[in-house]
This record gives sequence, structure tokens and C-alpha cells, in this order.
Amino acid sequence: MDLQYRFNQLDFESNAQDITVSLNSLSFNHSLSNEEKKYLCLRPRHHAFAVTTCAHAVYIVSTLNEMRQVLSEIRHPINQKTIQFLHQSPPRDALKIGFIGCGRLGKQIVLSMLKFTDVKPNELYISTRRPESLGSFQKVGVNCFHDNKEVVRRCDVIFLCCLPSQIPVVADDITGHIRPNSLFMSFVTGVPLHRLRQMFQHNNISKTEFTWSMKNANHRWCIGETVNLALEKDWIANTVSPNIGNVKMSGIVWSSTKIIETVLYTAINMCPSLHLTTNEVLQLLNIVFLSKLDSCTSKLTWKHILNDDSLAVVNQGNLPVFDISHVAMHDTPMTLFFKSENEQQLHQMILNKFTSIFTKFKQS
Repeated sequence: MDLQYRFNQLDFESNAQDITVSLNSLSFNHSLSNEEKKYLCLRPRHHAFAVTTCAHAVYIVSTLNEMRQVLSEIRHPINQKTIQFLHQSPPRDALKIGFIGCGRLGKQIVLSMLKFTDVKPNELYISTRRPESLGSFQKVGVNCFHDNKEVVRRCDVIFLCCLPSQIPVVADDITGHIRPNSLFMSFVTGVPLHRLRQMFQHNNISKTEFTWSMKNANHRWCIGETVNLALEKDWIANTVSPNIGNVKMSGIVWSSTKIIETVLYTAINMCPSLHLTTNEVLQLLNIVFLSKLDSCTSKLTWKHILNDDSLAVVNQGNLPVFDISHVAMHDTPMTLFFKSENEQQLHQMILNKFTSIFTKFKQS
């Protein structure tokens, strides 16, 4: 019994070592032919695509949720002492997030949401043909079922994570049921955005667009780590952030500023239902999209965001409504702003806000 007790007290975790590190015969590359080794660059690229996709999904949800939460706390202030002593939570007005399809990528996105955003499990809705395969999500309170219409009826942001071959069936199922102001985000490869818009008959639809180059194939990457472990690294969070201006494209894959534009114009589209004035909307955008820098007082203005026609609408006290698919496919005033060399302070504040999402939650 004494021997068994001492055996149980041993700290295997702290002293554990990977004894296979120096055994080349057990490495991933060992059994590959010279011809097959030419394609090893695809492995980190695939992993980089997954990490970057999850980072952008987290950014969408975190930013739009923060906008609603900030507004809710302004309208319904609670004294900090009340929160501390009575354990009363600040008022919550969170988005409902939907997934259509939940294969490998979909699961990684959900795990990233639960790790790096303040979204609650019961605010996630997943429609998949095999909900019984998502038992681990159901145990923590995620809503899992097989009903695409129910997802689009309930949710403010919908992520399309099905196979390309399933898109026609999904489109036939949900077309006409998507809420007009919902953001519909596609992570399906091989189907262009104009085709998605045509199939789903929805204006607020966008998709992730990444670029890669063989010149960057051997750049540093955290191959083999889970998505969440990767995003906990500061250098990864910086690498997966959108490329603004003339920033050197140092990652294996990289994205344009369209993800930021999509979220910003979606945020404006959501504001009329929140009964905000144009000045209040602009103040809210500055809070949500910019980090705080003591040395910088720069702020976003309507001229950064709107063209002349939209400015005229704002000057009359109204908010324009944006076609998100048009934003994704064409240049906007924000596109020109991101290319400007005279706005580098604002650019950095926007990038800092992006990366702060992951540093905020990485210790939790």
C-alpha cells in the first residue's frame, strides 16, 4: 500500500518528456518519398488556413458582441460595488451565433469561440446531419440539432461550414428564411461570393478570402498545435491579423482588410434597430474597433467610412444601409483608408484591437 501511495504521488506531468523526439524513424517525414516531400509545404499551409479562419470568426463575434454589450451597459448602468457584493452581472444583450454544418473546421471554430469570446454555450446553435456526434458540445449547453431553418430564424450571425457539394441543398432549404439583417458568413471553399449571393438570395453575405505564396511556404509556423494553443501565442495573433497598408506579408497565408470592413459595415446595419443617433453610432464604432493608446487621440470619422452619398444620408440624421456582399467584392471608403500611408496610427489601433481579443482570454 505504501508503494502504491508513493507511486500515485509522482508528478508525471511536470517531468514528462517526449522520448520520440530524437527518433527520426517515428517522424512525420520519415516514410515519405522524395516526390512526396515536395508537398510538405501544404501541411503548414492547411494548418495556417484553419487558424486564420478561426481567428477571423472569433473577431466577428467578439466585435459585434462587444458593440451590443457596451451599449447595454451604457443604457442600464450597474454600480461596480453592486456587482461585487451582490454578484449581479451586467445586463447582457448577446448575439445568437449559428452554424450550418460542423465538421472538423466547424468544431475548431466553436472551440475558439468558447475560448476567446464571452459567448455562452447556450447562445450557439449548430445544425448538422449528425448532432449525436457533438456530444461534448451538448454537455456544456450548446444547442445541437438538424434543422437549418431553425438556425437562420434564430441567429444574428450564421457561419456556413458545410461541404461545397451540400450548398445547393442548404440553399434550397433556407432561402427565404434568413433574417434580413443577419450576417451570413461562408467558410466554404471553391464557391465564389457572387454565386453564394445568387443561391441564398441574401445581401448580407460574405466569405473569407486568403492569399498564400510559395515564397512564404517555409516561414515560421506552429505546425502540430491545436488552433487554440496557436492563437494563445502573441506572434500568431499578429500573423493572422489582416494586412493593412504596406505591411509585409510575413505569414504562410494572409488576408486583406475585407474582414474588418465586413464587420464594421455589419455593425452599422445593426444600429437602426438599437435606436441610436448618428453621433452615438460613431462613438460606439470608435470604442469597439480601436484600441486605447495614450499617445494617440486619432479617431474614426464618417469620412473614413462613407462615400458622399452616404454622408448626405448621415447629415440628415439617418443611417445608410449597406449591402455586405457588395462591400466584400468592391472597394469602399474604408478600403482606401486602409491603403493610406497617412493613417498609420489608426491602422495600428485597429490591429491592436484585433490581437487584444486573444490576449484577453488566453489565460482563462
